[in-house]
Amino acid sequence: MKAASIDLGTNTFRLLAIEKRGNSTVRVLDQMRRVVRLGEGLANTKEISPQARERALAVLREFRNSLEGKGVEQVFAVATSVFREAQNAQPFLREASRVLGTPIRVISGEEEARLTLLGGLWSLEAREGVLFDIGGGSTEFIRFVHSTPRKLVSTPMGVVKLTETFLHHDPPTSQEVEALKGAVKEEMERVLHTLGPVAPTLIGTAGTVTTLAAIDLGLSIYHHSKVHGHLLTRRRIEELLQAFLATTREERLRMKGMEEGREDLIIPGTIITLQAMGAWEKEELIVSDLGLREGVLLDGLGCRKGN
Repeated sequence: MKAASIDLGTNTFRLLAIEKRGNSTVRVLDQMRRVVRLGEGLANTKEISPQARERALAVLREFRNSLEGKGVEQVFAVATSVFREAQNAQPFLREASRVLGTPIRVISGEEEARLTLLGGLWSLEAREGVLFDIGGGSTEFIRFVHSTPRKLVSTPMGVVKLTETFLHHDPPTSQEVEALKGAVKEEMERVLHTLGPVAPTLIGTAGTVTTLAAIDLGLSIYHHSKVHGHLLTRRRIEELLQAFLATTREERLRMKGMEEGREDLIIPGTIITLQAMGAWEKEELIVSDLGLREGVLLDGLGCRKGN
């Protein structure tokens, strides 16, 4: 059986197609990740812009061609923050479903967190802790015990939103950075109050954290096996933040390991990461290269950790 999952995020669209043979053998048919910045301008206009819409539809056509070419039979597609917030989300969702050739399900922040945990913990040995997923439109924090979510918080700290709201110069000014840090700190206080002050393990997933890992490793070509499970220290992330703040977008893009389209968003994402580590007093962070996309597929196929 051939199946695929698609994660339509505020900043990035992701596809994973696999062939499942028997009970345990899985072969990856295709993996695609495209930065579309669907939420660009949303903080001001409350709508998906025509330019973002065209970028997104072009990527969905690419996804459909891949799925049809590989004969994928089942597709599980979900949409997240931008689709929950944009005033014109519904007409765009109808068009996107038509172009993709499959229904797209808008999921809540709570469901997004549950599925992210399911995917994010796959193949990682972590019994208890907090997993966080930094997205373009929101960031989710999930406290887990034995791979089961106990408490979760979905926050409006999306890197696209934060960039457009606070960072207006290149490089950003110290005043802009301090205002951004203040806004993130305020949200993190709410998260910590809900989830509690103790986290035996801290795991980060999604583009910010995997990009930090790729830069730390000096990867010219991205390698899942090197990034997944990589340990990032708080000191190293602080060094990287200072490097980002001292350079322009163009200079950041030339850093080995930087994903194109993330050169401006990496600043708020790194600040969220550091403040999460500070909140739970962690000196190191485990990087997960798996997340919502994988969780959607596992859930759709009825899989659970250990199956």
